[in-house]
Amino acid sequence: MQTLHERSERLLKERISCLGNHGFNFVFLGDSRGRGPEDNCFTMSGEFELVLQKAVDLDPLFIIHGGDTVFTGEKKYLEDFVRVVKRIAKDIPVFVCVGNHDELPIPESNLANFRATIGKVHWIIDVLKFNFRTIAINNIISPGNKIYGFTDNELNYLRRQLMTSPRQTVLAMHAQPNIGRWADLGGFPVDTTQSHIFFDMIQQHGVKKVMVSHVHAYDEQFIWKNKDGTFTLGQGTDFVLSGAAGAPLDLEPPLILNDYSLAEFFVNKELITAPLLWRVTGTPRRACI
Repeated sequence: MQTLHERSERLLKERISCLGNHGFNFVFLGDSRGRGPEDNCFTMSGEFELVLQKAVDLDPLFIIHGGDTVFTGEKKYLEDFVRVVKRIAKDIPVFVCVGNHDELPIPESNLANFRATIGKVHWIIDVLKFNFRTIAINNIISPGNKIYGFTDNELNYLRRQLMTSPRQTVLAMHAQPNIGRWADLGGFPVDTTQSHIFFDMIQQHGVKKVMVSHVHAYDEQFIWKNKDGTFTLGQGTDFVLSGAAGAPLDLEPPLILNDYSLAEFFVNKELITAPLLWRVTGTPRRACI
């Protein structure tokens, strides 16, 4: 069976061939999972249908999902996610990062079901006409123990991709850094050797944006790692958090928007714009899809 990623690669090639010279838009959203045992919704919350339809209505070149597609990474639930995406986003490629809920809740990394249904864990989107690249990485170390960060293998992979990256490069991954307004929201620690290497790499190579999910809200922080290992907020790399695509909302602490939403970006040959935030309203046809 063709995976969602294989389908998306084919659609992306077709859509890139029709691109004009004025640029393109893309959408980033994440966390569509249901509530699991709370209401027996192990697939997607009904609000995901609304969020994904809004994304499709924007007619982006592609959509990136930041992970946590379903409540738990059993193959049948991931297959449901793929069916919903194919039904709503018929002609638009959808690429997916690995979230902790996309794996089975055991200590060891387990990606077989994800690879069999959604597809590649590491992937790249290149739009050469606009010097643009998206690099997807996996920062889930232990899904069951909720440990996030970067293995040495992951950092080596990222280093290789950045060595040949064009001027306009963005990253996509699931968990956010524990810093600033996100300090206590269960992301990855910023004080480890591996995290310092990560920040040094993205700064050295001029990564424009890092897109994350994991927290069920919308927020944005600019983060700069100083030479002494401390961090300065309000300048540096643009970290965009968009994790409100249907999962039960995180209402504390108040972030920029604690409501269902998605982020849209525009790209031309000179720049990638600041995110355009879309709040999604409406009543789902059903609570669980």
